[in-house]
Amino acid sequence: MSGTTGTSSGSLAAAAAEHHYAHAARRHYEDAVYLENDGRLPNADYHFGFAVECALKSLLLRFTAATMAPKKLGKPPAKAPWVPDAVTGKAREYGHLPWVAADVALLTHGRSAARLSAALGNLTAFDSWSVGQRYLDGTTVVAADVSQRRTVAREILALHEQALITGRLQ
Repeated sequence: MSGTTGTSSGSLAAAAAEHHYAHAARRHYEDAVYLENDGRLPNADYHFGFAVECALKSLLLRFTAATMAPKKLGKPPAKAPWVPDAVTGKAREYGHLPWVAADVALLTHGRSAARLSAALGNLTAFDSWSVGQRYLDGTTVVAADVSQRRTVAREILALHEQALITGRLQ
């Protein structure tokens, strides 16, 4: 089964996390739109990033070997999706954006998902986004960047919702 390590606790943890990430993606996106419409660009920008991050984590858990299973036997479930590195076997955790293109390419490996590939290519809009911006004064946030991130977030979330409904990445 995709997204698990074969253990029932890993399967349950991945399914629960996928559900939570899916709902968090929508919630963060809706908050971001509200904040952007109210002119609160730094917080809108922050939430657009989290919306994309949550949608991608949900997709990773559903369509790849990413898991929430414990990284070590007898430990609690992971706090973020992870996959074992093919070379070292160490956990490659999917924390906060920006991720490298090779990481999100896991979603399109072996698939003819042209629309998804194009949307994932647009993730460069988040290259300068950082979870740490919540501690900054917001003066570096530019309206054009927020608008571009909103567009990319809308695309990613639309594809995410379609994948949840159809069970396929397209």
